Formats: sequence, structure tokens, C-alpha cells
Amino acid sequence: MLLVAAPCWAVAAPSVANKTASSQDDDAIPDAMKSMMKAPKVDYQHLRDPFVSYLVTLSERGQALLREREARLSNRPREVLENFDLSTLKLVAIYTMGGDRVAMIQDNTGKGYIVRRGNYMGKNNGRIEKIGNNSLYLVEQVLDPAGQITDRQVTLTLNTINSK
Repeated sequence: MLLVAAPCWAVAAPSVANKTASSQDDDAIPDAMKSMMKAPKVDYQHLRDPFVSYLVTLSERGQALLREREARLSNRPREVLENFDLSTLKLVAIYTMGGDRVAMIQDNTGKGYIVRRGNYMGKNNGRIEKIGNNSLYLVEQVLDPAGQITDRQVTLTLNTINSK
């Protein structure tokens, strides 16, 4: 058996002739392949899941906006009546004090509170817009079915007792 070893000096760097051959190979690429477009980048983080309802996505987006607005409103000190649901509050009296109309609100424990225009009450950031003769008008921020934040007007009225 005869083994032949190749000398180390036989392996050399590619020659200049090979470099010109590779540049000639680039020129040999058809024009159609030179103008091929690359696929666009896909943002997978913000891609919508096709198996999730679009209404759920809109609702989540609206709830995020509502939380953002609540965070902005949280810079102000929260009022006592914001801890109660409006259905548990009762309008007891409306009267004039110092030239302004004020109302007396009673919570479910029977404790009374005096409120003015501009005060907040209820869990949905209800702001008192107007105090009429027999009614108190609030504007709350709520989510509609499409997930958008809308203003809803709520009216609390005096309970009149029928006397015979």
C-alpha cells in the first residue's frame, strides 16, 4: 500500500482570476432574480389573533382607555360617594345654600352627604353636572358595546310620598 501526502504549500488563497470569475457569475444572474422583492417585516407582537372575537379585542382596548382615564383622574383625591354604586344612593333633598343649589344624598347605611355641582359620585366617575328642582343630573363614563368610552347621563330624582 502506497500513501502519497500532498504538500502543505499546495493549498493557497484563491487567485485574482477566481475573484473575477465570481463577479462574472453575479453578472450571469437573470434580471428577474435581481429585481426580486423581499418579504415585508411582520410585527408579531401587535398581530391580531384570528381566533379571538373582534368585539372582545375592541372591548379590551376600550377598557384600557378607561383605566388610563381613571389613572388621570386618580391624581385628584377621591370623594367618599365614589365608593358607592349609584343604585345604593338615594336623593333625599334639594335646597339652596349660599346662592347655589345643593343636594343631600343618603347612602345605604342612612348617612347623609351634601353635594354640589362638580362633585363626583358613583363608581364610574359620575360628575354632577346640574341640580334641578326635583332631580340631580350626573354624567358617567362607560363602555359601549363597541368598546368605546361614552358619556352616559344618569338622573337621580326625589322620591315623593303620596299623601291622602
